[in-house]
Amino acid sequence: MQFVRDGELLGVARITGPTHNLLFIRLIEGSGIETTVERLPAIGHARLTLEDGAVVRAVHHGVAQANRQHGTSYAVAHVRYVQDDSKPESAYEALARAIVERHVVGGAFGKSPNPSFKRTPDGAA
Repeated sequence: MQFVRDGELLGVARITGPTHNLLFIRLIEGSGIETTVERLPAIGHARLTLEDGAVVRAVHHGVAQANRQHGTSYAVAHVRYVQDDSKPESAYEALARAIVERHVVGGAFGKSPNPSFKRTPDGAA
């Protein structure tokens, strides 16, 4: 896994054989936070796309697991993913947990190497 940062967003890219997933999240302290979802356009020619609700549920579950393990109280304010990344959506649970764990232990997050992952506030490239 490669851990990256894009402004306030912490991310992880995972490529294992034919599967690939990219997840960026913005963590904040607290609870009851509304999560903004940013779906990046398809990169490949996949016919199946990920479902927003399932990705967000998986991310929240992964962050909750990491919070319990590390005694933290992070909430997810923003989720960014690529709409045609590999299924299942449940893979984002492990990615979110890994981001929190890396953040908690003070692990490094490199600069995002791909400019296509950056978007303007209105979502345009």
